[in-house]
Amino acid sequence: MASHDSLIHLHCGDASAVVHRRSGLPGSVRVCRDSPAVGPWTPDASQLPGLRAAWWGLPVEEAPAPLVLEDLGGVAEPVLWFGPDPWEQACLLWILAALPEGTLSDLVPLDHSVAQLAPATLPSLFAGRILLEEDTLAQARSLWGGFLEGGWRPLAGCGIPALPWLARALARLAEDHPVDGPGRTHRQIRGLVEQGVHGLPALMEALRRLEDPRHGVWYGDRFVTKMVESMEARLG
Repeated sequence: MASHDSLIHLHCGDASAVVHRRSGLPGSVRVCRDSPAVGPWTPDASQLPGLRAAWWGLPVEEAPAPLVLEDLGGVAEPVLWFGPDPWEQACLLWILAALPEGTLSDLVPLDHSVAQLAPATLPSLFAGRILLEEDTLAQARSLWGGFLEGGWRPLAGCGIPALPWLARALARLAEDHPVDGPGRTHRQIRGLVEQGVHGLPALMEALRRLEDPRHGVWYGDRFVTKMVESMEARLG
């Protein structure tokens, strides 16, 4: 077991990081602020910020900062805190595939995002963390390679035994990338708008009821706004 000084906790989103920092757990925190769950992705780290900024409609300097993983080998002990929703599970898959070769990490079993938890619950969850073996990392690298080659759709039905939420998340992501026509999320947003549901709060609440109650609208309000604006532009 690594020392407290070498603990590096990896989280998905600033809201989760805020909860963690109030928990009293030792170690430093790093945050993933974007996810391959939506939009285009590239394995080229030098091109990724520009690609993501363009897709999100942001200036390059406002693109989510990349998560630093290259220094996590050796004595560092990465601790992974990722909830069950597709956004966080896609991040988890990417991180596992991007960890330096030979780096073993700890996974904290979660059935909700850390952002939904009370800080006082985190120490006991941390105590129940499990070590991910090399075969799990190899499977993650294989699935990630499949995503980079063919997107999320071919990964429907796939999973990794040590990652209990991944198969469900991959199946949901595949629904957004059918062979023909728009995906599930696009259809749901369009259908609600056509039914007269307008305004971001009303849309988010209606969409929440269409998703798994463990996490709700996992793709976030920025994504919904982007989809609505895209639909309005086509109609206009």
